[in-house]
Amino acid sequence: MKALRLLLAGVLVSSSAFAGVVDEPASAEGVAVTHVTGSSVLKVYYTSVQVGDVKISILDKKNRNVYSETLKKVSGFVRPYNLSGLAAGEYTVVIADKNGVRKEQVDYSAGKIDKLINIMRLPEEGKFLLSVKSKASDIINVNVYDQDNRLIHSQVRDIKNDFAEVLNLKEINQFTIEISDSQGILKTLKK
Repeated sequence: MKALRLLLAGVLVSSSAFAGVVDEPASAEGVAVTHVTGSSVLKVYYTSVQVGDVKISILDKKNRNVYSETLKKVSGFVRPYNLSGLAAGEYTVVIADKNGVRKEQVDYSAGKIDKLINIMRLPEEGKFLLSVKSKASDIINVNVYDQDNRLIHSQVRDIKNDFAEVLNLKEINQFTIEISDSQGILKTLKK
């Protein structure tokens, strides 16, 4: 909590310094809402100098309350909110405390992960484990390029749900591994 207050205080102080005029000392109060596109989780960061009750509400596009909670006697917190049960669209996060009401807009797209792709370096020099976890059948292209971006290995795999393979690249010092499916490039690893 203390680190969060210090971080927000530092941001406020540096903002004031760059503005050129400081009318009064910066307070360590603030609210931030973060949301990564494609993720179903948003986070609310809150800090205040004084302890008090804070109400968080999430409203849909039609201003209907889809979730709310009140946190009692807090001066700071970080709370995750999972939107996975909601339809895609624009949502408003409302944070109300004794200092007023702040609103943040969030665009939520109910994106579902269809494939998880992982390329992991194995303990043995030059070997990499390629694994694909998929909910559906698809074609996976595995291409390996040398340092001059010339294609030195290519294979096409018809996967059904899950797939794993060890790539042996001992003889190649610099390379790029590129994995793509029918929708385009999914993962790239450069060494």
